[in-house]
Amino acid sequence: MANMIEQLDALIADTLSAWNLYTTLIALALFAFVAYPLIFWAEPDAHPLLLARQAAASPVRQPRESAVYRSTEVPHGYALKTGLSVREPGAPKWTAGKDGDLRDIWREAVNTTAKPTIVSVHGKESIFEHDYTTLSKLINIIGSHLQKSGSQRIAIYAPNSVQYLVTIFACSFYGLTPILVPFNQDHDGACKLLEQTQAQCVIATAGSLPLASLTENVPSLRQVVWVADSASKHMDWQGAPEHETRGKLDVSVWHNLVAEASSASSELPKNDETMVPGNLVFLWQKSINGPAEVVEFTQKNMVAAIAALISALPLRQRLGPSDVVLPADSFSHSYVLCLTMAALFSHASLALNSVAGPGVDLVLASRGAAPTVIIASSQSLANLHQAHMPGSSSGLGKYSHSHHGRALAAGRMPGEDLLYRAFAPKSIAIGYGKLRLILASERAGTEADALSSAALRDLRIITRSRICYALTASSVAGAVAQSNIYDYRHVDRPGHSHFGAPLSSVEIKLVDKDDNKVDGTTPSGEIVVSGPAVVGGESNLGVRGIFHEDCTLGYA
Repeated sequence: MANMIEQLDALIADTLSAWNLYTTLIALALFAFVAYPLIFWAEPDAHPLLLARQAAASPVRQPRESAVYRSTEVPHGYALKTGLSVREPGAPKWTAGKDGDLRDIWREAVNTTAKPTIVSVHGKESIFEHDYTTLSKLINIIGSHLQKSGSQRIAIYAPNSVQYLVTIFACSFYGLTPILVPFNQDHDGACKLLEQTQAQCVIATAGSLPLASLTENVPSLRQVVWVADSASKHMDWQGAPEHETRGKLDVSVWHNLVAEASSASSELPKNDETMVPGNLVFLWQKSINGPAEVVEFTQKNMVAAIAALISALPLRQRLGPSDVVLPADSFSHSYVLCLTMAALFSHASLALNSVAGPGVDLVLASRGAAPTVIIASSQSLANLHQAHMPGSSSGLGKYSHSHHGRALAAGRMPGEDLLYRAFAPKSIAIGYGKLRLILASERAGTEADALSSAALRDLRIITRSRICYALTASSVAGAVAQSNIYDYRHVDRPGHSHFGAPLSSVEIKLVDKDDNKVDGTTPSGEIVVSGPAVVGGESNLGVRGIFHEDCTLGYA
């Protein structure tokens, strides 16, 4: 025993005699490697069991149909979410409230004490803030003008702007039907869409449509209202380029209508049975200038979708007064409009930019806006991923990217990394600062770029924000399904990422002629959606889907 102790003492003495600076550095590095995970250990953002089963399947299914899947917010046996639970002023908080409509959303935004703002962003230097009292006055001016003109179906052909929102609310308060026409069509295509929807009035960006073509090709059209920007207000937009178009169309200009009714009140019409808000007409195109499917959502469809999108986010991540929401996709997409309405109802601020649509550059779209939440298309995120991922080619950048990927795999959103910021491309600075959430959507049955699980992981790292990925369809207001905000998992499954669980305003089942395909824990078949947010109550989307073992919906 004494001999062994002497040998050990000699070994230690020999080791310490050779100790130098390099040995110290190696020892510290080994200690840090072992101690770092123990000292800085953190729990995942969501319990893994919450992600292991994200939807509730019905215990019984019909032949050639899968089980019916619902959000865990509305278990089977309970009613799906139908509205916003709007309570009358002074009503107790425990009262249920009514479903409401778009008018109640604007009233909630106006009457709050949170002081949200709506700003129009035209580059870094031109930022205009709009007062809610002035916007309420504009709603009265435009709504009363349209009502007096006798037009019932009001088409909006413009990029995202405050005038776009004012027109939608004006139609709701004055019982009119807004038609949301996708912008940037060619002239013939735009005229066909106006004719297809039987528009009686069109509110459009000044000079975006030829009056002669409107007169010849849209027989139902009576009136045109031009919206001119500040740089072109001095021009005579009420004059027609050709003499034969004069007298056939009543041409007005937005700022002239506002100036003529400067004494209008900002008190909005009361909600009564004599002024029922109209439906909202959307045009669903698989490609720009292609044929369009006309879809008419009722106010009940819209408020059900808006309420479901609000509650789809966990309480501490929901939109609120501290948020600035940037819609970087067009209002003519129901998912974008519903989320914008949800932001207004939640007292968040809005940053409106004409750089909005499928496939826009998110770095340019967010310039000058400093958003905390961005609403974007899957094409925009795919472009961002393609443009900026190859830039992280340095060794330190790759190491930092890999380190953050491991944090996401452990269920945690990685924090700021000064080392990665120093070696990452400057153009991805969209993710640094206040941005915390990106709400992305993919249009079912179109040629839109889909996002893979790996792409979503990379985008979470390079933007430093959480991402919700939603599946949208023409006949469903808002979204069919949306991924959990805390679901950072990377799955090696080829192809598209999953779309999470159904929203609380719909339920989903899969149908197939082969009963074996819709049976079991991973059924596959055509997606059939039903619920308050669906036109007609039920719709077959015409695309095949699959419910994975964690009850998330994906493409088959």
